Amino acid sequence: MLDRNSALRGMRVPGRFGGNAEEPGVTIEEIKEFSLLEIALWDGESASLRSRLSELLNLQALPELGRAMTIGEGRLIRLAAGPLLYFGAAGPADILAAAVTPEEGSVVSLSHGRCCLRLGGPMAADLLKRGIRTDLREAAFPAGSAMASDIGGLGVLLIRNDAASFDLLLPRSRATVFWRWLTRRASAFGYDVL
Repeated sequence: MLDRNSALRGMRVPGRFGGNAEEPGVTIEEIKEFSLLEIALWDGESASLRSRLSELLNLQALPELGRAMTIGEGRLIRLAAGPLLYFGAAGPADILAAAVTPEEGSVVSLSHGRCCLRLGGPMAADLLKRGIRTDLREAAFPAGSAMASDIGGLGVLLIRNDAASFDLLLPRSRATVFWRWLTRRASAFGYDVL
């Protein structure tokens, strides 16, 4: 497998920065190895596909709208009534790609066009609130939730992992612009680049 080059090469410098660098409120980690698939099903969820997914991935049903479901080392995400997304390790991605026949739908890899950043820490949600027009309180956007939104004018896929951890997937071509936006706002909380 080829090593993925960082979309932030030369910009992402590990260390602690900002106003509260001794006890940073936010951690920022670039996730370089991941699979992102878009899965389109021609006629919805067929019984034969559901049966195969159940057998291969121990998956009984597809996720509800706006939710991410854990499968192996990844997540199956339903943002709208149409296509599904898979985000995570290559193993389940390979199984999903093989499970969907051309008669049932298509599986397209979006991995190399995206950059993934994992934000963590007690102030991660507060940092995101500085650019997103969505209620990120845990009651409104609990762990396992996912949405397409825009942050600072840039379209992103936002996944909440737990109370203090979020994954953001954004276009690689805009990663440096987003990095500048993110680190400028994170400096108020102090941030640790892992």
